[in-house]
Amino acid sequence: MKLTLCGAGNAAHTLVPILNAGGQHVVTVFTPAPGEAERWRFLLGSNGMVELRMTDGSSLVGRPAIITDDPHEAGTDAEGVLLALPAFAHELVLQMLAPFLPRSALIIALPARSGFEWMARSVLADHEGTVAGLQTLPWACRIDEWGRRVEVLGVKAQVDLAASPPQATQATVEQMAEMLRVPLSPAPNFLALSLANTGQIIHPGIMYGLFHAWDGQPFAEDEAPLFYGGVNKETAAVLQALSDEVQQVRARLERKAGFDLSSVLPLMDWLQRAYPDQIADTGSLQSSFNSNRAYAGLRAPVRPVSGSDQGGSEPWFSARYLSEDVPFGLLVTKGIAEIAGTPTPTVDRVLLWAQERLGKEYLVDGLVAGRDVVESRAPQRFGIQDIDALDR
Repeated sequence: MKLTLCGAGNAAHTLVPILNAGGQHVVTVFTPAPGEAERWRFLLGSNGMVELRMTDGSSLVGRPAIITDDPHEAGTDAEGVLLALPAFAHELVLQMLAPFLPRSALIIALPARSGFEWMARSVLADHEGTVAGLQTLPWACRIDEWGRRVEVLGVKAQVDLAASPPQATQATVEQMAEMLRVPLSPAPNFLALSLANTGQIIHPGIMYGLFHAWDGQPFAEDEAPLFYGGVNKETAAVLQALSDEVQQVRARLERKAGFDLSSVLPLMDWLQRAYPDQIADTGSLQSSFNSNRAYAGLRAPVRPVSGSDQGGSEPWFSARYLSEDVPFGLLVTKGIAEIAGTPTPTVDRVLLWAQERLGKEYLVDGLVAGRDVVESRAPQRFGIQDIDALDR
């Protein structure tokens, strides 16, 4: 296939060798960030390859046919568009590509996060092809040398995929599983994929657990807390409560509207399904995070303390664990819960804390009605006000 891969981060670096190894697919990389395409072209030169190192010591190599910041060049004749981007960039990139894309092109987000279909269909109003998304990125991956080498730290045993129209789901699962070289499972619909977005629970939940009582004192150099390894009993309780509230929303929607939301798993069940051989101690939610080899050593997002002569670092609240997983995750679930009439006290508590740290207004008097909802993918932004419209 002729594929347009959007992005230049960890996921995009991982996908170039996977898609192009052995010349299997022709890959155009579209990265509109200023100077990024030129830099990548320079680093690869005329013969350079991107190397992917796997956990078992094997490797794949591949090379983009084109690296461009021109949406016309990237979109024309593309048979598939893979969005390997943070969720906040999905809409902008699709808007740039939309005038040039074939109406039949496959559009897939890796991962979709929540509310992706509502946004994609609003941007691609005349699109006739399949729109799809993964629940989560199949790999924990990290760039070793930008533009040239990337490493896979862990691979999830199973990842769900949703597609619109729903009848295209199975064929898209089979196509993408072969293309990505990972096992995929069909999610019944995009609503299930949105609610099953585990990043919305894990990332804001752990950030809240680590930092809601932070006293403002900088961390010494190289002493930022472990992220997944820093989950203590109290943080695990927050994560469990968030998961329980998502399950209450799921049950309410199944009961009231008959939606198939069977793929929306409790957090503990999802962890054991995604990492069956990588968690040493499955005795509790806390130990499942602390002993997961795929999470080992990963630290909380921090940044240097600005304007300080003492050095040190402070929590980076605008990192994607809040800036992505709140407006394109937890807030979407809150919006769905509001429509379903399901109370979510823990979700509300984490959202109120997060919106203050982000300098945003999403919740007003407990409702998804703040001025910054327009920048999110909450259903209220798209005029969705009743349960039946959630799965349109």
